[in-house]
Amino acid sequence: MNIYNSGYQKCAAGYHMGPLTKTRYLIHHVVSGKGYYVVGEQTFSIAEGDTFLIYPNTVVSYYADEKDPWEYYWVGFVGADVKMLLNKTDFTKERPVIRTEHSEELKELLLSIYRSSGGEYYKHVRMTGYLYLFLSRLVEYSSKPEEAVDLSLEYAKKAVDFIAENYAQPISVVDIASHLGVSRSHLYRVFVKNLSVSPQVYLEQFRVRQSLVLLEQTPLPISEIAASVGYEDQLHFSKVFKKQNGVSPKVYQKQLRLRKENQQK
Repeated sequence: MNIYNSGYQKCAAGYHMGPLTKTRYLIHHVVSGKGYYVVGEQTFSIAEGDTFLIYPNTVVSYYADEKDPWEYYWVGFVGADVKMLLNKTDFTKERPVIRTEHSEELKELLLSIYRSSGGEYYKHVRMTGYLYLFLSRLVEYSSKPEEAVDLSLEYAKKAVDFIAENYAQPISVVDIASHLGVSRSHLYRVFVKNLSVSPQVYLEQFRVRQSLVLLEQTPLPISEIAASVGYEDQLHFSKVFKKQNGVSPKVYQKQLRLRKENQQK
Protein backbone atom coordinates (compact mmCIF):
# COMPACT_ATOMS: atom_id res chain seq x y z
CA MET A 1 0.00 0.00 0.00
CA ASN A 2 1.03 3.61 -0.56
CA ILE A 3 0.08 6.43 1.80
CA TYR A 4 -0.67 9.77 0.17
CA ASN A 5 -1.29 11.91 3.22
CA SER A 6 -2.24 11.80 6.88
CA GLY A 7 -2.99 14.29 9.60
CA TYR A 8 -5.44 15.59 12.16
CA GLN A 9 -7.63 18.65 12.49
CA LYS A 10 -9.86 20.31 15.05
CA CYS A 11 -12.42 21.99 12.82
CA ALA A 12 -14.13 25.32 13.25
CA ALA A 13 -17.92 25.40 13.55
CA GLY A 14 -19.52 24.50 10.22
CA TYR A 15 -16.15 23.77 8.54
CA HIS A 16 -17.09 22.27 5.16
CA MET A 17 -15.37 20.04 2.60
CA GLY A 18 -16.87 19.27 -0.82
CA PRO A 19 -18.58 18.30 -2.93
CA LEU A 20 -15.38 16.54 -4.00
CA THR A 21 -13.97 13.26 -5.26
CA LYS A 22 -10.74 11.50 -4.37
CA THR A 23 -8.63 9.17 -6.48
CA ARG A 24 -7.61 7.26 -3.36
CA TYR A 25 -9.22 5.82 -0.25
CA LEU A 26 -9.51 8.24 2.68
CA ILE A 27 -10.37 7.24 6.25
CA HIS A 28 -11.35 9.73 8.97
CA HIS A 29 -11.61 8.78 12.64
CA VAL A 30 -13.53 11.24 14.83
CA VAL A 31 -12.19 11.69 18.38
CA SER A 32 -14.47 14.50 19.59
CA GLY A 33 -17.43 16.59 18.49
CA LYS A 34 -19.95 15.97 15.73
CA GLY A 35 -20.29 16.32 11.98
CA TYR A 36 -22.06 15.08 8.87
CA TYR A 37 -20.96 12.95 5.94
CA VAL A 38 -22.94 13.14 2.68
CA VAL A 39 -22.70 10.42 0.01
CA GLY A 40 -25.21 10.63 -2.83
CA GLU A 41 -28.66 10.99 -1.28
CA GLN A 42 -27.54 9.76 2.15
CA THR A 43 -26.43 11.95 5.05
CA PHE A 44 -24.72 10.24 7.98
CA SER A 45 -24.54 11.87 11.41
CA ILE A 46 -21.03 11.33 12.75
CA ALA A 47 -20.04 11.49 16.42
CA GLU A 48 -17.04 10.79 18.65
CA GLY A 49 -15.76 7.25 18.08
CA ASP A 50 -17.07 6.95 14.52
CA THR A 51 -14.84 6.15 11.55
CA PHE A 52 -15.91 6.96 7.99
CA LEU A 53 -14.47 5.89 4.65
CA ILE A 54 -14.37 7.86 1.41
CA TYR A 55 -14.19 5.55 -1.61
CA PRO A 56 -12.24 6.62 -4.73
CA ASN A 57 -14.12 8.43 -7.50
CA THR A 58 -17.19 9.00 -5.31
CA VAL A 59 -18.72 12.45 -4.87
CA VAL A 60 -18.93 13.29 -1.16
CA SER A 61 -19.24 16.22 1.24
CA TYR A 62 -18.54 16.41 4.94
CA TYR A 63 -18.87 19.23 7.42
CA ALA A 64 -18.55 19.99 11.11
CA ASP A 65 -21.48 20.60 13.44
CA GLU A 66 -22.24 24.27 14.14
CA LYS A 67 -22.41 23.85 17.93
CA ASP A 68 -20.01 20.97 18.60
CA PRO A 69 -17.52 20.80 15.68
CA TRP A 70 -15.58 17.63 15.28
CA GLU A 71 -11.90 16.79 15.59
CA TYR A 72 -10.61 13.94 13.46
CA TYR A 73 -7.51 12.07 12.31
CA TRP A 74 -7.20 10.87 8.72
CA VAL A 75 -5.10 8.85 6.29
CA GLY A 76 -5.29 8.62 2.48
CA PHE A 77 -3.95 5.52 0.71
CA VAL A 78 -4.12 3.18 -2.30
CA GLY A 79 -2.64 -0.22 -3.13
CA ALA A 80 -3.21 -3.77 -4.30
CA ASP A 81 -4.12 -4.99 -0.80
CA VAL A 82 -6.67 -2.28 -0.05
CA LYS A 83 -9.86 -3.78 -1.51
CA MET A 84 -9.22 -7.18 0.03
CA LEU A 85 -8.62 -5.70 3.49
CA LEU A 86 -11.54 -3.27 3.42
CA ASN A 87 -13.88 -6.06 2.31
CA LYS A 88 -13.07 -7.80 5.59
CA THR A 89 -14.07 -4.77 7.67
CA ASP A 90 -17.62 -3.55 8.34
CA PHE A 91 -17.28 -0.81 5.71
CA THR A 92 -19.55 -1.03 2.67
CA LYS A 93 -20.41 1.56 0.02
CA GLU A 94 -23.95 1.58 1.38
CA ARG A 95 -22.74 2.01 4.96
CA PRO A 96 -19.33 3.75 4.93
CA VAL A 97 -19.45 4.57 8.66
CA ILE A 98 -18.48 2.18 11.45
CA ARG A 99 -18.09 2.37 15.23
CA THR A 100 -15.93 0.29 17.55
CA GLU A 101 -15.21 0.39 21.27
CA HIS A 102 -11.54 1.05 20.54
CA SER A 103 -11.51 4.71 19.52
CA GLU A 104 -8.36 5.61 21.46
CA GLU A 105 -6.38 2.76 19.93
CA LEU A 106 -7.42 3.76 16.39
CA LYS A 107 -6.52 7.37 17.13
CA GLU A 108 -3.03 6.39 18.34
CA LEU A 109 -2.35 4.30 15.24
CA LEU A 110 -3.39 7.16 12.92
CA LEU A 111 -1.25 9.54 14.96
CA SER A 112 1.67 7.13 14.62
CA ILE A 113 1.24 7.21 10.83
CA TYR A 114 1.34 11.00 10.89
CA ARG A 115 4.37 11.15 13.20
CA SER A 116 6.26 8.72 10.97
CA SER A 117 5.91 10.85 7.82
CA GLY A 118 9.02 11.99 6.01
CA GLY A 119 11.04 11.60 2.86
CA GLU A 120 13.29 8.77 4.00
CA TYR A 121 12.44 5.28 2.79
CA TYR A 122 12.42 3.76 6.28
CA LYS A 123 9.75 6.29 7.27
CA HIS A 124 7.59 5.21 4.34
CA VAL A 125 7.95 1.59 5.48
CA ARG A 126 7.07 2.57 9.05
CA MET A 127 3.99 4.52 7.95
CA THR A 128 2.81 1.58 5.86
CA GLY A 129 3.35 -0.75 8.81
CA TYR A 130 1.17 1.40 11.04
CA LEU A 131 -1.49 1.52 8.33
CA TYR A 132 -1.56 -2.28 8.17
CA LEU A 133 -1.91 -2.35 11.96
CA PHE A 134 -4.76 0.15 11.79
CA LEU A 135 -6.62 -1.84 9.14
CA SER A 136 -5.91 -5.09 10.99
CA ARG A 137 -7.75 -3.65 13.98
CA LEU A 138 -10.76 -2.78 11.82
CA VAL A 139 -10.72 -6.35 10.48
CA GLU A 140 -10.36 -7.75 14.02
CA TYR A 141 -13.27 -5.67 15.35
CA SER A 142 -15.48 -6.43 12.36
CA SER A 143 -18.81 -8.18 12.90
CA LYS A 144 -18.32 -10.21 9.72
CA PRO A 145 -17.68 -13.93 10.24
CA GLU A 146 -14.15 -15.10 9.56
CA GLU A 147 -13.87 -16.59 6.08
CA ALA A 148 -11.24 -18.85 4.64
CA VAL A 149 -9.12 -16.88 2.19
CA ASP A 150 -8.86 -18.21 -1.35
CA LEU A 151 -5.30 -17.10 -2.06
CA SER A 152 -5.59 -17.92 -5.74
CA LEU A 153 -8.62 -15.64 -6.08
CA GLU A 154 -6.91 -12.89 -4.08
CA TYR A 155 -3.87 -13.04 -6.38
CA ALA A 156 -6.20 -12.81 -9.39
CA LYS A 157 -7.94 -9.74 -7.91
CA LYS A 158 -4.62 -8.04 -7.19
CA ALA A 159 -3.36 -8.79 -10.69
CA VAL A 160 -6.53 -7.40 -12.27
CA ASP A 161 -6.28 -4.25 -10.13
CA PHE A 162 -2.63 -3.83 -11.10
CA ILE A 163 -3.48 -4.11 -14.79
CA ALA A 164 -6.36 -1.62 -14.46
CA GLU A 165 -4.06 0.90 -12.78
CA ASN A 166 -1.04 0.41 -15.05
CA TYR A 167 -2.22 -0.79 -18.48
CA ALA A 168 -1.25 2.56 -20.04
CA GLN A 169 2.38 1.83 -19.17
CA PRO A 170 4.41 -0.76 -21.14
CA ILE A 171 3.92 -3.43 -18.46
CA SER A 172 4.33 -7.11 -19.23
CA VAL A 173 3.34 -10.40 -17.61
CA VAL A 174 6.74 -10.39 -15.92
CA ASP A 175 5.89 -7.05 -14.27
CA ILE A 176 2.55 -8.39 -13.03
CA ALA A 177 4.18 -11.49 -11.55
CA SER A 178 6.88 -9.38 -9.95
CA HIS A 179 4.28 -7.07 -8.41
CA LEU A 180 2.55 -10.06 -6.81
CA GLY A 181 5.79 -11.77 -5.84
CA VAL A 182 5.01 -14.99 -7.73
CA SER A 183 6.51 -16.82 -10.69
CA ARG A 184 5.15 -16.49 -14.23
CA SER A 185 4.00 -20.10 -14.16
CA HIS A 186 2.10 -19.57 -10.90
CA LEU A 187 0.51 -16.40 -12.28
CA TYR A 188 -0.55 -18.36 -15.37
CA ARG A 189 -2.28 -20.98 -13.19
CA VAL A 190 -4.02 -18.26 -11.16
CA PHE A 191 -5.47 -16.64 -14.29
CA VAL A 192 -6.56 -19.87 -15.93
CA LYS A 193 -8.25 -21.04 -12.72
CA ASN A 194 -10.10 -17.79 -11.96
CA LEU A 195 -10.46 -16.03 -15.31
CA SER A 196 -10.17 -18.87 -17.84
CA VAL A 197 -7.53 -17.00 -19.85
CA SER A 198 -3.79 -16.52 -19.61
CA PRO A 199 -2.46 -13.29 -18.07
CA GLN A 200 -1.08 -12.27 -21.48
CA VAL A 201 -4.47 -12.66 -23.14
CA TYR A 202 -6.23 -10.83 -20.30
CA LEU A 203 -3.77 -7.92 -20.54
CA GLU A 204 -4.25 -7.68 -24.31
CA GLN A 205 -8.04 -7.87 -24.00
CA PHE A 206 -8.06 -5.15 -21.35
CA ARG A 207 -5.90 -2.83 -23.43
CA VAL A 208 -7.98 -3.34 -26.55
CA ARG A 209 -11.20 -2.61 -24.60
CA GLN A 210 -9.68 0.69 -23.47
CA SER A 211 -8.61 1.47 -27.03
CA LEU A 212 -12.20 0.94 -28.23
CA VAL A 213 -13.34 3.64 -25.82
CA LEU A 214 -10.71 6.03 -27.16
CA LEU A 215 -11.58 5.22 -30.76
CA GLU A 216 -15.26 5.86 -30.12
CA GLN A 217 -14.93 8.97 -27.96
CA THR A 218 -11.84 10.81 -29.20
CA PRO A 219 -10.36 11.92 -32.55
CA LEU A 220 -6.87 10.71 -31.56
CA PRO A 221 -4.72 9.13 -34.27
CA ILE A 222 -4.04 5.40 -34.03
CA SER A 223 -0.44 5.96 -32.94
CA GLU A 224 -1.53 7.99 -29.90
CA ILE A 225 -4.26 5.52 -29.00
CA ALA A 226 -1.75 2.69 -29.13
CA ALA A 227 0.61 4.59 -26.83
CA SER A 228 -2.27 5.49 -24.50
CA VAL A 229 -3.05 1.83 -23.84
CA GLY A 230 0.51 0.68 -23.33
CA TYR A 231 1.75 -0.25 -26.81
CA GLU A 232 5.03 1.33 -27.87
CA ASP A 233 4.79 -0.42 -31.26
CA GLN A 234 1.76 0.69 -33.29
CA LEU A 235 2.07 -2.28 -35.66
CA HIS A 236 1.93 -4.73 -32.76
CA PHE A 237 -1.13 -2.93 -31.37
CA SER A 238 -2.85 -3.19 -34.77
CA LYS A 239 -2.17 -6.94 -34.95
CA VAL A 240 -3.58 -7.54 -31.44
CA PHE A 241 -6.59 -5.33 -32.18
CA LYS A 242 -7.37 -7.10 -35.46
CA LYS A 243 -7.06 -10.50 -33.82
CA GLN A 244 -9.75 -9.54 -31.30
CA ASN A 245 -12.07 -7.47 -33.50
CA GLY A 246 -11.61 -8.87 -37.00
CA VAL A 247 -10.54 -5.53 -38.46
CA SER A 248 -7.62 -3.18 -37.93
CA PRO A 249 -8.06 -0.10 -35.67
CA LYS A 250 -7.81 2.11 -38.76
CA VAL A 251 -10.66 0.28 -40.49
CA TYR A 252 -12.67 0.28 -37.23
CA GLN A 253 -12.17 4.05 -36.97
CA LYS A 254 -13.41 4.55 -40.55
CA GLN A 255 -16.46 2.38 -39.87
CA LEU A 256 -17.28 4.48 -36.81
CA ARG A 257 -16.98 7.67 -38.82
CA LEU A 258 -19.29 6.35 -41.54
CA ARG A 259 -21.90 5.24 -38.98
CA LYS A 260 -21.89 8.67 -37.36
CA GLU A 261 -22.24 10.38 -40.75
CA ASN A 262 -25.16 8.14 -41.68
CA GLN A 263 -26.89 8.83 -38.36
CA GLN A 264 -26.64 12.56 -38.99
CA LYS A 265 -28.32 12.34 -42.39
